[in-house]
Amino acid sequence: MDIKKLREIFEDNYEELKYETGRSITLNMKEFAWQQVKLYYEKLGNVAKNMTEAEVKLILPEQLTPKGKKYTIEGIVDIVENEDKITMYDIKTHNSEEVQNDKDLYKGQLNVYAHMWKNLKGTEIDNMAVIATSPPSGLRQATSIGDEIAIDIIDDWNPIVELDIDNNEVEKQIRYFGETVDKIEAGEFKAPPLSKLKAVKKGQKAPFGTAVCRHCDARYSCNSYNQYINKVKLDEEILEEVDSEDMVEQDEWKDAFMK
Repeated sequence: MDIKKLREIFEDNYEELKYETGRSITLNMKEFAWQQVKLYYEKLGNVAKNMTEAEVKLILPEQLTPKGKKYTIEGIVDIVENEDKITMYDIKTHNSEEVQNDKDLYKGQLNVYAHMWKNLKGTEIDNMAVIATSPPSGLRQATSIGDEIAIDIIDDWNPIVELDIDNNEVEKQIRYFGETVDKIEAGEFKAPPLSKLKAVKKGQKAPFGTAVCRHCDARYSCNSYNQYINKVKLDEEILEEVDSEDMVEQDEWKDAFMK
């Protein structure tokens, strides 16, 4: 498949998702998504072609929160079966360095998915990994201007982060899910303080407010984020990250969601 055909499929899927959900995204975010799809195909085309089961929906119903509320856990994974070994992939729109430096944040969820797969199929997962599709900043910049350096960066970039299978993680993670459900049901939606948005999280090069919060649909309803983009006690370095893109995104967000 050539890139032109891939772009056509991307556009068709985007329109279908927009129709199904009744939601849109900014032009910047759409282009960012396309770059991830394009780079994923260029780097991991063989993995994609070898998928034996794509977008497998996993369900673990009738769970109870610590406060006794019923809920269901659902997840979507991709499966590759090769030489009697089953590998489970979970695609994340994060960068690989972030995942690599914070594996504990991901391995609980994937171990629950492996548990759900066994309940569904009756077979064990032998290997599991996160595919972190967000490209390194240097690669994004190089590809955006057609820089030939991008070829070398793509060769060095490894978006697959393998995680250990640990059955002891399952019960702990399910309890964490239940605690989260209880907080949602209780209306506990406390935003992180401005200090967290200004902090650079392990594995990231930009502050939390830029690397994470800028991709949240509800960010313009968040007091902490409004302080962040309104330059309250922000460092000049952070302002350079935010000013150039986020004001444009805010106008596009309003156009997309407020009509």
